[in-house]
Amino acid sequence: MGASYLLRRLGGAVLTILAVVVLNFFLFRLVPGDPVNSLLPRNVSQEQKAALRERLGLDLPIAPGIVRTPSGFEIAPETLPDSLLQNQFVVSFGNLLQLDFGDSFAESRPVVDVISGAFWPTILLVGSATSLAIVAGVFIGIVAGWRRGSRFDVISTNAALVLYAVPLFWLSMLLLWVFATPHGIPLFPSQQMVTPGASYANGLEHALDIGAHLVLPTITLALALIAAYSLIMRSSMVETLREDYITTARAKGLTERQVVRRHAIRNAMLPTVSIIALSFGLLLTGAVAVEEVYAWPGLGALTVDAIRDKDFPLLQGLFLVITVCVVFANLVADLLYGILDPRVRT
Repeated sequence: MGASYLLRRLGGAVLTILAVVVLNFFLFRLVPGDPVNSLLPRNVSQEQKAALRERLGLDLPIAPGIVRTPSGFEIAPETLPDSLLQNQFVVSFGNLLQLDFGDSFAESRPVVDVISGAFWPTILLVGSATSLAIVAGVFIGIVAGWRRGSRFDVISTNAALVLYAVPLFWLSMLLLWVFATPHGIPLFPSQQMVTPGASYANGLEHALDIGAHLVLPTITLALALIAAYSLIMRSSMVETLREDYITTARAKGLTERQVVRRHAIRNAMLPTVSIIALSFGLLLTGAVAVEEVYAWPGLGALTVDAIRDKDFPLLQGLFLVITVCVVFANLVADLLYGILDPRVRT
């Protein structure tokens, strides 16, 4: 893989992250309402509100010459000389360059600590679901595309279409009711990441408890992904098997299995690689419904709380983490594209 190809992709990733940082800063400050009102009781004095606003840095202009009003942004030229360096954007961006996301308004502790507590549960959930979905979805898509029109193809395609159309929150509640309540077959724990109040004799017992709680959320997310991956892979396989080089491979005397394994799968994987990379990044936020239903302590639930509390530093930190994950996933997809298909490097 050429160095110029790698540098172009890395440069594009860095520029994307910088653009999102700027967009996120102004986007969250367009949210109606004052975060101070959600952090203090209603009967506090204006002096107490002003003191908290000053402590949180909300008394500074949004950007040079721009202040926030109850109705939105307002240009205030009289603040321009003093606000060139002393404004929320410069302070926030300067802290970000030092990897300092500030303190959460609601938690009153560093944003990094708040996010790290929810990051790994989400990575565990999304990583497990994605791994399961890649194996099952790609395999189903390959077989369905190879055996187009067979009974397996008809059943798997229709099942994938149904799963793809089912709302994720409804599927979560259905599986929860069937496999985690006395009304169904209570095979798995219902909610949380671990059993509340449980004590463990060793790390293995702790890991097994987490694994038992992980099963239903993982299957819920994986079912939706399997549907998408299998449909994309099937469509790609059908198109690939019509190509001239496949006909040539058959004319050389290769068996059908050799044609599929040596020639068709590698080229048919290209669209699926993109979908997998995109879905991994989007799942970090798309798992909100699953995390809410199963009370899984991840980034999705944390994002909902941060929006409700108008916690600007936490929201900026969350979306920066999500952005970096999405950009990294797409960068990996681009690099895999360069390996699978050398034509994209030129």
